[in-house]
Amino acid sequence: MENNKFEVIVIGGGPAGMSAALVLGRSRIRTLVLNTENPRNNVTKHSHGFLTQDGKHPTDIFKEAKKQLNKYSSVEYRNEKAIDLIKIEDGFQVKTEFNAYKTKRVVVATGHRDNIESIGIDGLVEVYGKSVYPCPFCDGFEMADKKLAVIGDAVKAPMFSKVISHWSNDVIVFTNGDKVVDIELIKSLKSKNIEIIEDKIIKLHSLKGKLISIELDGGESVEREGGFLPDTKSQESTNFAHKMRIPSEEGRFGMSFYVIDENKETEVPGFYIVGDAQTGWSGVAVSVAEGSKVGSAITHQIIMEKWKN
Repeated sequence: MENNKFEVIVIGGGPAGMSAALVLGRSRIRTLVLNTENPRNNVTKHSHGFLTQDGKHPTDIFKEAKKQLNKYSSVEYRNEKAIDLIKIEDGFQVKTEFNAYKTKRVVVATGHRDNIESIGIDGLVEVYGKSVYPCPFCDGFEMADKKLAVIGDAVKAPMFSKVISHWSNDVIVFTNGDKVVDIELIKSLKSKNIEIIEDKIIKLHSLKGKLISIELDGGESVEREGGFLPDTKSQESTNFAHKMRIPSEEGRFGMSFYVIDENKETEVPGFYIVGDAQTGWSGVAVSVAEGSKVGSAITHQIIMEKWKN
């Protein structure tokens, strides 16, 4: 059991988790990374907005991160799924399908999982990550000046279309049967030539993932070349924060985020949350920064504890 004790356990091997492990490894802190190697962004072909990695496939970025971690002997990487997290007297116990580990500190970087099927639009799964995306900062440049659709409910989709209009002046909002009741919002979008279509969507027609048109229940088919989703119906990949009863607050577009301090630490001492796991959507570059920050913060905390003792 002594071999299963670590100073820090990082749950999740995405940009946030691997970045945290890198800093901890360079600080010579005995760290375990647990990762299922089934990331949220595998659905897309390219990752954008992360300096020096712009345009690379997410898998290539992960492989390079894993390779770079190998040189730090204090970091162990294991392809195991954390299935339970328990608060114990001197820290935490993390259980996987195969092992049980103990640690004084745990970093949750497990992110979210999109649930595109639950939106219930025929053909949406086929285009998601290929020509329909959730993040304009990630894929807006590639979709610029195209005929774009913003697909969502009567609140999020019209609001999100304001952002999308920065990349294209041909934007149509599709609320899929949901009626927009905010008259001022309708007027505001109309003044910018953004049309709102409230008809139910029958199907998204595409070719090899490229959106071609949106078929409506009235029989009309509207030509579109791509689009954006303000809500992917994502859910947390783990329930560890809920189990620890970490409080959350509501943010933009109805999303909630867990309350953490400047060190990414929750009100439960030794329990940290970073990346998508904390906010629902952070993006690669921000997640890397958060991972680096929590790795540095934990290092400082451990240094001061050893200094006092």
